[in-house]
Amino acid sequence: MRKQTKESSIKLNGKTLPVNTWGGKKGCYVEILEGIDDQMTTMLSHHDKVLMVRLDVHVHDRLADNEIMTDFIDRMRRWACGKYKKNKRLGYIWCRELSTDKGLHYHLVLLLNGNEVKSHYYVLEKAKQIAAHHAHRGYERVPHFGDDPMSMMIDRDIAGDYERAFEWASYLAKTRSKDNKHRSDKANNYQTSRIKPRLNEHGDIFKSGDDYKKAIAAKASRSKQTLPKTTATDKPLRMMTDAERQLPLFG
Repeated sequence: MRKQTKESSIKLNGKTLPVNTWGGKKGCYVEILEGIDDQMTTMLSHHDKVLMVRLDVHVHDRLADNEIMTDFIDRMRRWACGKYKKNKRLGYIWCRELSTDKGLHYHLVLLLNGNEVKSHYYVLEKAKQIAAHHAHRGYERVPHFGDDPMSMMIDRDIAGDYERAFEWASYLAKTRSKDNKHRSDKANNYQTSRIKPRLNEHGDIFKSGDDYKKAIAAKASRSKQTLPKTTATDKPLRMMTDAERQLPLFG
């Protein structure tokens, strides 16, 4: 994660996207910006509306690993996909930061089906329950979730929505305060979900203007592809003889 940018925009996958670099005063990691764009694009290929929710997670101790975020994401995914029947996936991006005034904390962006989840209210309530769960188990590393989470609805068919949301989320990519000293070598400074995009009938990522029915038909056609059938010239399988079946397993 070495490449940085202080430019006010970046070109990713044919798009020119605005980046919050505070007027060129602060840098952002390109790798994280690429991860944000990838999962935003992926979620919008599945849903024409995506609710983006941001939470800040403050941890009491300087943990060497990111186990607490792994647990949070797992619990939030199971809850979101259970409570909202049509929300079958949870996109996310989080980054790990360390500062003298706030200590160890995580900035987290969640991406949910905006047609099902239209407010961050219940998301925040679930986050508080997860925090209480850790406290109940006697964890010293109890997370504190920000009292004023922000949310933004992204509409795939409204021009400018994507750019506005990307710039808002690009805050997570800032180089300042990333924890490069107190984490273990196996603990990342950031992580994203790995949701695969929906493809249109041409095999490209589904986007605004694509035909949903054609995409479904194309997916069904691709799934029917099977291995070639055997022919009469193929070598037949050799069956064991009765004598061979009676041989001892071990000499």
